Amino acid sequence: MNMQIKDVEPGPIVERWLEDIEVGSTGTSGPITVTAEEIISFAERYDPLPMHTSEAGGAATEHGGLIASGVLTIAFKQRLLMSIERNAAIIGAAMIESQVFKRPVRPGDEMFMRQTVVSKRESRSRPDRGIAVYDFEMTNQNGDTVLTSRDFVMVRRRPPAG
Repeated sequence: MNMQIKDVEPGPIVERWLEDIEVGSTGTSGPITVTAEEIISFAERYDPLPMHTSEAGGAATEHGGLIASGVLTIAFKQRLLMSIERNAAIIGAAMIESQVFKRPVRPGDEMFMRQTVVSKRESRSRPDRGIAVYDFEMTNQNGDTVLTSRDFVMVRRRPPAG
């Protein structure tokens, strides 16, 4: 089988302050192809369960074959997210409220991601920043949801003029 490997390029570096983030706005990305080699390589180092390290190990489980580690699935989400834009105003992740693995990710799957801004607020204790809340949904080439999450991200506020 000669599979075409699809990937995304890093998005532009922007400085999108908390004030610039619009509730309800969405972004999409993909596809990115998942390979058996990267599933196994990642798992051998970080999550060496048999279902992640070999086809035979996965075949012996209810999954019936090799599947990606959940941690690698999260890394795919981040890769897809960074292809939309790389926001230099982001301070860092504050919390992931929910993260649900709906289906296994398998070799040859093509991952797509949609992000939606669901809310934002200024920090009560630090006036230079705030929190933006995003819902994420990752799907495969069949449109099946493989991962959902709600992420709280710390973002700098626009500095005062002058």
